[in-house]
Amino acid sequence: MKNTFFAALVVGFLSITGAFAQEEVSNDELYKYAIVMETKDLFQSELSTQITQYVEQQDPAIKNRYNALAGGETPANDAEKSFIDQVNSMKNERTGEFTEAYKTMIKRVLGAETYKKVQTALKDSAVKQRYSAIVQEIQAAKEVASASSGN
Repeated sequence: MKNTFFAALVVGFLSITGAFAQEEVSNDELYKYAIVMETKDLFQSELSTQITQYVEQQDPAIKNRYNALAGGETPANDAEKSFIDQVNSMKNERTGEFTEAYKTMIKRVLGAETYKKVQTALKDSAVKQRYSAIVQEIQAAKEVASASSGN
């Protein structure tokens, strides 16, 4: 009987400790994580825009076939293969540059340990709701800044 009570007490303590572990993520940590994720999204958007602009500058014969060529859905001639190689090279170069900058940003803004802690905590619905509210605030601030700058 005593062992059963003790086991129940330990299990109860561990579940309470787990609940408190989720609460250890502060709004400041969530905000910093959101800023890092916003930067990641901006990079992806910028890269997509750069690729689109590069494709638009190409000969119409190649430009009009880009999606099929990039997806490997159609055979390509030498000029088209060269074009796809250039696009892939641009993507890889820019992605490599960003990956290094992204890692540095994580280290400086959050620290690797906090980054992992926030990622784990976001599996909890309450933490995810708090994070979503912070992301909405950031988006609203971006819209205000964009409107006031005339963009």
